[in-house]
Amino acid sequence: MGQLHLLLATFVLLSPGGDCSYRHLLPHLSRELNFEFVVLLGNSDPIWQKTLFQLPVPIIQINEESKENYHLGFDQSKNFLTIVFVHESSERILDLLHVNLGFLNTLPVLMVLEKESVRVYPLFEWCWHHQLLNVVAVGRDFEKSQIIYSYSPFPILQFIERRLENSTLIFESHLEDLQGYSVPIALGGSSPRLIVYRGSDGQLIFSGPVGNLMKCFEQRYNCKMVQPYPFNKTSIQPARQLIGAVRNGSVQFALAAIYPDFPFSGYTYPIELMSWCLMMPVPSEVPHSLFYSLVFDPLTFWLTILVMVVISLTLSLALRLHGYRASFTEHFLHDSCLRGVLAQPFYEVLRAPALVRGIYMVICVLGILITAWYNSYFSTFVTSAPRQAPFTSYESIEHSNVEVVIWKPEYEKLIQISESMRKYTSIFRIKSDYQEFLQLRDSFDTRYGYMMPLEKWSLIKEQQKVFSSPLFTLREDLCVYHTIPIVFPIADNSIFRQPLERLILDVTATGLLARWRDMALTEMVKAGQLQLVDRSQPKEFRAMKVEDLEQVWIAGGFMLGLATMVFIGELLWSWRNRLRRILTGILWFRNLTT
Repeated sequence: MGQLHLLLATFVLLSPGGDCSYRHLLPHLSRELNFEFVVLLGNSDPIWQKTLFQLPVPIIQINEESKENYHLGFDQSKNFLTIVFVHESSERILDLLHVNLGFLNTLPVLMVLEKESVRVYPLFEWCWHHQLLNVVAVGRDFEKSQIIYSYSPFPILQFIERRLENSTLIFESHLEDLQGYSVPIALGGSSPRLIVYRGSDGQLIFSGPVGNLMKCFEQRYNCKMVQPYPFNKTSIQPARQLIGAVRNGSVQFALAAIYPDFPFSGYTYPIELMSWCLMMPVPSEVPHSLFYSLVFDPLTFWLTILVMVVISLTLSLALRLHGYRASFTEHFLHDSCLRGVLAQPFYEVLRAPALVRGIYMVICVLGILITAWYNSYFSTFVTSAPRQAPFTSYESIEHSNVEVVIWKPEYEKLIQISESMRKYTSIFRIKSDYQEFLQLRDSFDTRYGYMMPLEKWSLIKEQQKVFSSPLFTLREDLCVYHTIPIVFPIADNSIFRQPLERLILDVTATGLLARWRDMALTEMVKAGQLQLVDRSQPKEFRAMKVEDLEQVWIAGGFMLGLATMVFIGELLWSWRNRLRRILTGILWFRNLTT
């Protein structure tokens, strides 16, 4: 009889899974998961608590009657195991599971079926419908059968039964290999983030940072991204219009780069930090008619006049000192001084003394210098015209006739983020149609300025290198704001959040994301979305026009009018006696007739 007991004990110890009772299942899970605490949902058997106390690990007990959300994972570590005790009526305990573990749906969950009447497969269907991925179940007969139940949704929903052994991996990783699963997504945005074109075989090619990220996700996780909505490459949806598809559950996430709304929920890890600036047209050239007055600034002009007055006074006094006549007006502006400064021939007295000759020499040198300087400056302006003052502030834009084109949702976001921009609303030209906004922004229309992210500006800057002269410029001191995170919308309970964010971090750390941005210009040229042609107006020979002499005509007309008035005044002064006699005769004749 003793030999029989020894044989039975040896059989139990050596048989596979013979140590897989409840009290050995939890240590097995502890070694596999290395969890920090355990959450017990429902009315648990005391043996589970007793076994957990022996590990030992902390326990959070939530009774089945509870309806509260304890926000697990917010104030505690997210490294925990959830054990759910399912009795005959499973609706209440499943609702409690969904409430407390809804957004932590990739954490391990162990279901303990307390009744043999509870069917495990409908429970797994409910779990997949509520996006609870890592769920394993054990039946009431687990002590005898050592069978664990699980499911895999990839590529289709499959139910799995396994016999637990010492080497069994209870919670298998499902997200490393999706086995060709079709992940529903939405795709949108604009270049250079997303570049779409057809290859030589007629197939759509997705490029740019977003397109390449999509291909990397498919290759790394062995899946295929499908779009439940029709995709038109000629009219790609704006990124912000795809948020609704994510929020209503039509897709898992949207590969559409947007800036987040507050509160920051329902978005992935940022793929970049964007600066939003104003791209303004290069100031136009100064009209040719203003060149004559631009050579001398007011200070230089009046200083030259003062020097001429001093030289005229000195020359007049020197001439009077040596017995020559000088009128009163010549003390202020001598005819010889004026003609000499203008590089014209002037009259010199015969046998002029040394002092007078020295003054004449000063006049000649001054005339040569001023004439040479004026001509050189004027020639420079004609060959390379100066430009108007650049836009250095929002006030300077407001005082100009240039409007800033902006898409309506971006304008609303701008006002929301920066309240100080409300007082500059008059500078914006708001466009409601997204495609119209893109066409106008990419047309290099210098009548307007444009809101431009720095990523897009890098392409504009490279494109302008083939221009004979740049058409637009961007000043970083006119940036509305810096370092705005650019993210992807994603469902709050999406099981693909962790794989997508891990991929974003990896492509950023390895430099792939920066490489994709650098290749955007080449990809857009290849896709036919960007042409390296000179959109500026090359400089050509330009004949002088009538309007170029506007200031000359104005000055000449003013002087001619002034001379005419002086001439008329002189005539009236010389005819004063004759006019007096005529007026006297008219008055005498009127008195005589009356």
